[in-house]
Amino acid sequence: MKKQIILFFVINLVLFELVSFLLPFETGPKMVSMFVLALITTVIFGMFMRWLVRKTNLVSEKVQQITDEQDEVHLLVSPQDPLFDLVQEINRLQSHIRHQTHQNLRQENELETLIKNLPVGVLVIDRFGQIQIANTAVQKLLQRNLSKLPHSYLEDIVQPDLLMMVNQAMQQQKSQQKLVTFPMGQTKKNIRVQVLHSEIRPRHFQVLVLLTDVSDLVAMTKMQADFVANASHELKTPITAINGFSETLLDQDLDMQTQHQFLTIIKQESNKLVKLIDDVLSLSRLRNGQQDNLELESVHPAELVDQQINNLQALAKLDQVELQNNINNELVVVSDQNRLSAILYNLIANAIKYTQKSGSVVIDANQDGNRWSLSITDNGIGIPIEEQSRIFERFYRGKNGITRSGTGLGLAIVAEQVHQLSGQVSVDSKTGFGTTMKVEFDTTSVKK
Repeated sequence: MKKQIILFFVINLVLFELVSFLLPFETGPKMVSMFVLALITTVIFGMFMRWLVRKTNLVSEKVQQITDEQDEVHLLVSPQDPLFDLVQEINRLQSHIRHQTHQNLRQENELETLIKNLPVGVLVIDRFGQIQIANTAVQKLLQRNLSKLPHSYLEDIVQPDLLMMVNQAMQQQKSQQKLVTFPMGQTKKNIRVQVLHSEIRPRHFQVLVLLTDVSDLVAMTKMQADFVANASHELKTPITAINGFSETLLDQDLDMQTQHQFLTIIKQESNKLVKLIDDVLSLSRLRNGQQDNLELESVHPAELVDQQINNLQALAKLDQVELQNNINNELVVVSDQNRLSAILYNLIANAIKYTQKSGSVVIDANQDGNRWSLSITDNGIGIPIEEQSRIFERFYRGKNGITRSGTGLGLAIVAEQVHQLSGQVSVDSKTGFGTTMKVEFDTTSVKK
């Protein structure tokens, strides 16, 4: 473009010089020629400027469209056009901007989807204290609906510890983390809170709040500690008895009757150890999936319950506990008979142990299409609500102070066996009024 303008003025200068050379004197024809030449030059320059303005407007309009992302069509001009190089650069710029825009949009969508579906709660608060991002997980943990953003974080953060950490991050530019307990209705959750102060650029920052539910991890840690303590207790008691009576037999001369009595106790305690080890190994195999494949067949639950009642009748008679089988004899289900028998044995035995004298244990079953359920109900001491979520833990003992014979692994084994049969076990209990253990099965999801 610059070359064309310079050429235009050079041509005009040459014309003026040519006219001056041909008409050296100030004559009338010279003046007329100069006037005509000026007129022609003005017309040509005007036409050139109109063409230039039109082209410039076209290019400006295209640049504006690129800026506003209104048009993705390239501008086409002839290679001989003086603006060809400029238009080509604009087209390349448009392609680059379009590519970058699409890439940024894709990355934003991916980031938004990632944050939205993270199991970790995420809050992003700007330097003005306005919440800009709040994913689904953080809304569940805070028990707030944060669909309308932005707004002040003071409207939604009400937990004292969390609020203090966010305030410190906003005011003191301080990052920190802490384990905080969040009340969630009748229960509590252990939440690891990370509040991170991030400086975007000088005098511009944001606060990132990460909330991770570690309740299961805390419970698992406590469960492991309880397991070690309870397992040690269960092992120590019979070993202590065996060691004490053995030393007495070795160090003292005892009559035959006393020796037989001591040896009987040693045998009983040894049997307890064997039963404990067997249960631990059984539970370990269940947890690691080392059991044989399921042998599914048609099973009459009423017959299995009658068998277990006969096996446990002696235990029931000790505390005068009545056992009632209310299952319809015509009920037939598809299940693994051995595993189902083991489940029934443990649940009925557990109900007998925690039923008071002259109490009762009732076994019932219901079927609804491909689903069926077992229920074992007693009128015993009941289970406090705060302990009901832990009764299927290995060696867990309640705080009611009642201890009975057994390894403390029965319900843990039941939970694993029920899981293998694609079932679910639940408890409904009230202290002093008894307990109902319910097992639900879906035969369509049982895998051989």
